[in-house]
Amino acid sequence: MIALRLIRLRSTRLRTLALAGVALAAFGAGILAPNPLGLAPEAGRAAAQNNVLRIAAVVNGDVISIYDLTNRLALVALSSGLQLDQETRQRLLPQVMRSMIDEKLQIQAADDAGVRVTDREIDEQVEQLAQRNNMGSPDQLRAFLASRGIDPAALRQQIEPQIAWAKYVQRRLRRDIRIGEDEIDEELERLAEVADEPQHRVYEIFLSVDNPDREQEVRQNAERLVSQMRNGADFSSLARSFSQSSTAPSGGDLGWVAAGQLEPQLDEVLQQLRPGMISRPIRTVAGYYILFVTDERIEGVDPAEATIDLAQMTVRPESEDPNARELVRRELDERAGAIAGCDGLQSYAQERGDANIARAEGVRIGDLPEAVREAVAPLKTGQTSRSIERGGSMVMISICAREEATANLPSRDDVANRLLAERLDL
Repeated sequence: MIALRLIRLRSTRLRTLALAGVALAAFGAGILAPNPLGLAPEAGRAAAQNNVLRIAAVVNGDVISIYDLTNRLALVALSSGLQLDQETRQRLLPQVMRSMIDEKLQIQAADDAGVRVTDREIDEQVEQLAQRNNMGSPDQLRAFLASRGIDPAALRQQIEPQIAWAKYVQRRLRRDIRIGEDEIDEELERLAEVADEPQHRVYEIFLSVDNPDREQEVRQNAERLVSQMRNGADFSSLARSFSQSSTAPSGGDLGWVAAGQLEPQLDEVLQQLRPGMISRPIRTVAGYYILFVTDERIEGVDPAEATIDLAQMTVRPESEDPNARELVRRELDERAGAIAGCDGLQSYAQERGDANIARAEGVRIGDLPEAVREAVAPLKTGQTSRSIERGGSMVMISICAREEATANLPSRDDVANRLLAERLDL
């Protein structure tokens, strides 16, 4: 299956303002592919030309034809791994129609703001799409679409509003949004606090309820998407085609999410999901979310990554007699709790007279021999280990200084970009 990866940004506010200018033509659930009956080439072309003339919707004067709609249905089904039978068309039709109306509104808003999309920009997106789907060139991608009965122009018609809307949002909003250093610090601190908690790799689809009158329609669309995905449709492809979140371009990828990171309604459901599970539609103030969990982990902080400065005292018992060695071991262990750090260990070594002392700095705990590592890992600065047998000798180690490893946190730039995307989404 070819998973066509498409980019999408959406405007809920603009859609609300412009819906009064949308007129839907009379068309039923029997909308078919461009040549649904397998007609001879001439008859198929005639049917396609007829569909070009038939109108599915008019959005502030701009026409969406039946031909455009049928091609988009086929494109969405192909990218999502769905068999485009009559039942699938009926399920997809309201969602695809809504998306195409949104795109007309986006193009209109961008055009009013003087935002233009060049052929070169569209060509670059088509080329990237071909590469991501392991096709040698855009021509190969276009041939593949044509072989599936899809007009390659349908792909360009979908890409153009995506580029236009992204440029429009950047022009209108980005210059007014500033992410402060203090906000980045706060987010990094919060991420460090939850580093030891279970995290889920989460993907999302968001459908906005921008008008109370559309509540039932949006919920039904969300339920259709859930049904399609549970029947094998690709989540990321549907997210790219229908989600109204800023994560849509990445297939709905929210990344690794810890408990408490999402708003309460979403967090409650997320904690019940396991890898491979898709949530029911979740109602929030803004609309409906669908969550998909692909993996889970506990990132935490690896103690083996901590570094220490240490002092090591080595004692070699004079007798090989097991009883004599046991007496030395007990003596060392009894003193361990009373030794005050590295200087204390050095004083004890001098007191014994049969011990050697050595120091080392910046030692990674994970690089120590296993027996030494197990004894040293739980120690804090100023503490001394019990005796450790090493090659016929007894070893005691004191921690002079210890620096814990930090959690594997994103960079400041990554955090700033994510916060910016969230602001743009709002």
